[in-house]
Amino acid sequence: MGGRLMGKRALIYGGGTGIGFAIAEAMAREGANLFLSGRRANILDEAAARLSKIGRASTASGDATRPEDVVRVTAAADTFLTGIDTLVVSAGAGGRTSIFDADPQEFQRIMDHTLRPAFLAVRYAAPQLLAAKTASVIIISSTYGLVGHAERVAYCGAKAGVIGMVKAMALDFATHGIRVNAICPGYVETPLAIEVAQAEKDPEAALAAKRLMHAIPRAGKLEEMGELAVYLASDLSAFMTGQAIAIDGGYSSR
Repeated sequence: MGGRLMGKRALIYGGGTGIGFAIAEAMAREGANLFLSGRRANILDEAAARLSKIGRASTASGDATRPEDVVRVTAAADTFLTGIDTLVVSAGAGGRTSIFDADPQEFQRIMDHTLRPAFLAVRYAAPQLLAAKTASVIIISSTYGLVGHAERVAYCGAKAGVIGMVKAMALDFATHGIRVNAICPGYVETPLAIEVAQAEKDPEAALAAKRLMHAIPRAGKLEEMGELAVYLASDLSAFMTGQAIAIDGGYSSR
């Protein structure tokens, strides 16, 4: 354990799987106490059991698009952690949405499941963050929030919207010792991403294409996402706020 986050109190939405869990695990190894939330209680329980072998962790399931669930989860986290000074929001939805034939309901689903969790999580944890005096908010966006992609009008729009929210919230909080930043990953081989690839006609070709889209010709690693989040949560990044940090193998530089 490096101890860079010793004593930090982190509430992580979407912390049961994928990038969210990788961030939780990295933070636990650095000494943070954790509270995880997500939709599926069984997945959260499994995650908490693994994390409890490293440090202190608890969970509460909920829908991060519903204000009443976010209020309840925030209160439970505040009680378990005795305060919140680190907030991570790893939530969102994707899908094909061409401007030529996208269904408005599908567009709205992607918007709601990407933008609402980012807004609600910070909105209802604001009192705890202010009470902590020094705090860090980390929201997962995407490299597609920085650049466009064909047939992803909703996803690109939602992830770009997250970045806009991060910049605005960073200014609201700036004089209160609270920093707000976004992580913008490229393609990372999470369990869900691999499952999606397996549904393709040629799964190996689909995975290879995703890996090779980066200038560094490979997929991002979960531990790389966790390490960046640890830095943003630590006091070493005390002068960084309002940033959208691409960790995408150079994809957004092309």
